[in-house]
Amino acid sequence: MVASVLEAAGVAIAGHYDDDPGTWGTTLGASRVLGSIDDVPRRAPAIIAIGDNRVRRQLAERLDLAWITVVHPFSWLHPAIRLGPGTIVCAGVLVQVGAQIGAHVILNNRAGVGHDARVGDFAHITVAHLGAGASAGQGALLGMGSIVLPRVTVGDWATVGAGAIVTSDVQPGATVVGSPAREIIRRRRSDLSGRDPDPAPRRPR
Repeated sequence: MVASVLEAAGVAIAGHYDDDPGTWGTTLGASRVLGSIDDVPRRAPAIIAIGDNRVRRQLAERLDLAWITVVHPFSWLHPAIRLGPGTIVCAGVLVQVGAQIGAHVILNNRAGVGHDARVGDFAHITVAHLGAGASAGQGALLGMGSIVLPRVTVGDWATVGAGAIVTSDVQPGATVVGSPAREIIRRRRSDLSGRDPDPAPRRPR
């Protein structure tokens, strides 16, 4: 999918890198998989095509690359927004005036970000809507069909389940589901760095 966004935006793809040896030498779209991630030339222009927010952060911190930002031509972004490096904006995305989008964010197909909203680094907004003045923290995940109402905050590394309607603030590391959204799981405070790929959740009290 990311390759298709790059191609639609007119960005030439020199090649792909993947740690699975079974992919090496194969083709992905019009380009070949050239080797492992450690084989990427230092300071090469690159983007991380991995949906897992924690893995994306780990790679961004590990690799010394020139992170590019790619925007699909069938999206609409107001000129008065801030868009961080390494961010992917897919087809049908709408970002309104004053929004701030962090680094290595995925705004997936048909995502909506309201005016003056904030999306933290490494967040992933799927086919979801973040209302005006709302906030999705670092590493937050908004599931398909979810809605965060205006001026509501979704904390760092929190997850909003598919179809949820978030009417009040979501605590960092929490998972919420339903309409209105309710908390079902919260990560330990020590797991909120975004570096633990498989933390053990705890049930809310």
